Amino acid sequence: MKTKLQSFAKINLGLRILGKREDGYHNLETIFYPVKLHDDIYIHIEPSDKNLNTVILKSNKSFIPLNKDNLCYKAVEKFFIYFRIKEFYKIEIELIKNIPVGGGLGGGSSNAASVLRHLIRYFNLNIENNREKLMELALSLGSDVPFFLVMKPCYATGRGEKIKILKSFLIKDLILIVNPNLHISTKWAFEKLKLPSEPISKPVLNTVDSFNQKNIGVFINDFESIVFPKYEILKKIKDELYASGCSLASLSGSGATMYAIYENKQRKEMLKMFDYYKEQKYFTYISD
Repeated sequence: MKTKLQSFAKINLGLRILGKREDGYHNLETIFYPVKLHDDIYIHIEPSDKNLNTVILKSNKSFIPLNKDNLCYKAVEKFFIYFRIKEFYKIEIELIKNIPVGGGLGGGSSNAASVLRHLIRYFNLNIENNREKLMELALSLGSDVPFFLVMKPCYATGRGEKIKILKSFLIKDLILIVNPNLHISTKWAFEKLKLPSEPISKPVLNTVDSFNQKNIGVFINDFESIVFPKYEILKKIKDELYASGCSLASLSGSGATMYAIYENKQRKEMLKMFDYYKEQKYFTYISD
């Protein structure tokens, strides 16, 4: 029997690039916030009568790689290596993608983390005894995979892997997600930054522990200065969202998804924008 997993997306409340590291990566700070938008994953694991492990991937989207390039495949492969699983298994994974790919919502990383969580349960792995190794494994898959293992609002630094759970950070308002059917390469966005090695900014999000109208001005995404000149439609969407009365509109990650936060009393205005973007055949979703 297949097990159904829900693999949730995230948005970034602020994303500031603090400087470039000697290893080529960038130091950043952000607040990861999970939203209700999710992919569905169907997974089936059974012992294999062959002396090898088999991973079979399927998806409802033709552009999803169904080979070793897929993060879910890598998650299985590395889990077996890290935790020395010596028995052989056949693992079938079907990905029903709803999260826009290349949209800055972390869909691929979330998928990998969801598969890891299932493997942890299936093999009855002791999390407390293996927490450090699990986080090391997650980071080897992607900078935001550790967050998706936790799946709670987090302040993140380093490459995004140093996370602190924000127990009081809760958005009680409405979140509108809009993607004009664009894909932006994270690699391209980082390369365009061209930052010096020394720190260029001091953290400002490290003192934020809740979401309210008083601190909303600190949630700035540095990638907007890189992305908007090339993808002017995203700047247009941001301007339209603010004109409609939202309290915050921002790029998520390095794009190409915009989100807007509306107070509950602004539901009518938000629904108007939802319909407006639907008519343009943009990807739209409401997380409330």
